[in-house]
Amino acid sequence: MNVAVVGIGRIGLPVAATIASKGHRVFGCDVNASLVERVNRGENPIPDEAGLGAMLKEVVASGRFSATTGTAEAVAQCDVVLFAVRVDVDDAGRADLQYLFAAAEEAGKGLKPGALCIFDTTLPVGTTRRELAPRLEVGGRKLGRDFHVAFSPERLLMGRVIEDLTKYPKVVGGVDSGAGERAAAFYREVFGGDVLQLQSAEAAELSKLAEGAYRDLNIALANELAMVADIHGIDVTEVIRAANSQPYSHIHVPGTGVGGHCIPVYPRFLMQGEGPSALSALGRDVNDAMPGYVVDRAAELVGGLTGKRVLILGLTFRPDVAVTFHTNAVDLLREFERRGAVVRGHDALLSTDGVRELGFEPADTLEGFDIAVVHSNHRQYATLDWAKVAPLIVDARNALDRSAIEAAGSRYLGVGRPATSA
Repeated sequence: MNVAVVGIGRIGLPVAATIASKGHRVFGCDVNASLVERVNRGENPIPDEAGLGAMLKEVVASGRFSATTGTAEAVAQCDVVLFAVRVDVDDAGRADLQYLFAAAEEAGKGLKPGALCIFDTTLPVGTTRRELAPRLEVGGRKLGRDFHVAFSPERLLMGRVIEDLTKYPKVVGGVDSGAGERAAAFYREVFGGDVLQLQSAEAAELSKLAEGAYRDLNIALANELAMVADIHGIDVTEVIRAANSQPYSHIHVPGTGVGGHCIPVYPRFLMQGEGPSALSALGRDVNDAMPGYVVDRAAELVGGLTGKRVLILGLTFRPDVAVTFHTNAVDLLREFERRGAVVRGHDALLSTDGVRELGFEPADTLEGFDIAVVHSNHRQYATLDWAKVAPLIVDARNALDRSAIEAAGSRYLGVGRPATSA
């Protein structure tokens, strides 16, 4: 089977390589010419994606996978077209679909008769049917007659995409008659895992938004519990551990908000006015306020932040993955600077230029600060001598070993956890 994957970024490339590893001929389509050239040399542009390097080298060498900027030409050779183009939010908080629209319009120029198009990017409910399918109807082609469209949201965690492709059931829903069945059969063939076929593309779209909104609201609840715990001098991690010992409670971990492609973005797709979204909006408000809340707690402990030297460690949105989309590290930077602190940033996974691109002045040392905030607890930070780093260590994700920090001679402050006494 010939398959085109349109968009070979953090999700599309490992998906394309995995399909090719199953013996299919795959074309990776992207507008980034330098990325295409690099991939065609067998070089892995995502080194922190587990298993991708060896797999990519093998499928490129075998001829089963190649990348191209000629999307329409590649699509013309393919029975199935997957769209893995990232969707973000614009300044108004609405889905920014411009790149996906452009990709659909370009792919539509080359669709072969009977082609199945599957949109694999999380979308507001109704987008696949109302906005994307019509963009494929170029040159007189008709949906349901000349091509077919389904929606199947990615359910993958960056850094372990290849593993997750078969770890969870694939959800699919068709736009036109028979598209859902065809999409389900395709995924069973290329990945071999379970498939949940829903009654429509809209149902599949909403299922993915439900996942994201649930996590955002759950974290917002954890953050509210953390703030209550602070008032009463309680350790919220103890509280959550006790609550979660009951099988119907699954409270997440509080922190300085949420980042990445998914959790801070997908609830906003529900907030675009096509249904009730009061809870999603409240969850966003709570989580967006957490950086300022934690900075205020740190300020109280050190008697104000004016002139204080602050180090933020780990600028990516989660540990050991070099992705910075919607990272809360920049929110912490803003809140500390607003209160007069002098802030430096460091990330073991980013270059100096990468640190500066986030708005940070790079740290030239990891010692001698007044406060250090561990935002993403990369493995490389495990051997730091905390006493030399700063007298106050702020655990932005409740991920550190409190006893180790205190044993080293530094004070510890977590989210919803009592600070070490002075």
